[in-house]
Amino acid sequence: MPEKFSNNSGQSIIEILIALTVGSIFIIGAATIITPSLRSSAQANKVQVSSALGRGLLDNVRVFSESDWHNIYNLATSSANKYYLTTSTSPFTAVTGTESVVFATTTYIRYFYLDSVGRDGSGNILSSGGTNDPSTEKVTVVYGWTNGVTSSFPTYLTRHSNKVFDQTDWSGGPGQEGPATTTNNMFSTSTQINYSSSTGSISIQF
Repeated sequence: MPEKFSNNSGQSIIEILIALTVGSIFIIGAATIITPSLRSSAQANKVQVSSALGRGLLDNVRVFSESDWHNIYNLATSSANKYYLTTSTSPFTAVTGTESVVFATTTYIRYFYLDSVGRDGSGNILSSGGTNDPSTEKVTVVYGWTNGVTSSFPTYLTRHSNKVFDQTDWSGGPGQEGPATTTNNMFSTSTQINYSSSTGSISIQF
């Protein structure tokens, strides 16, 4: 009886060891399959978040330009000049450099840069050269995350709805040399203009 019990005990230990070995193989195999999947899912999530942040910056730049075209027109051009927008105040403010945005445990980056736009004789946009169009700017938004890949997308912004000047007083008369960056109470020059009898208007005298 003791010998039979000893044999059964040894057999049970062997079965347990076999079961543990098989179980370990299954666990390692499952981990090998699941780990890349989890990494892929995390990577896809980062791409999705960074893309949304990039789109958000582009929308803000568009609003920034529509409020006053000179907001972007007066910024330095080329990819060497990076900017982002401070949106915590109104109106927005352009800041030199790269913005860092922390989401969950990842630090994302985003910025934009501007390029002047040239057109040919037919008004088509050229990749380089041509006649400069002061009412069109190419904006490129760059986005990504720290120690990760970066992506970018370009678009064109145009001055189509801005009030560049809103002048209501012409009583200062002629003498304003252009181009002017601010309004005052003067105009350039002309003849047969009545500007002094009624402040806020000019009249052509025939």
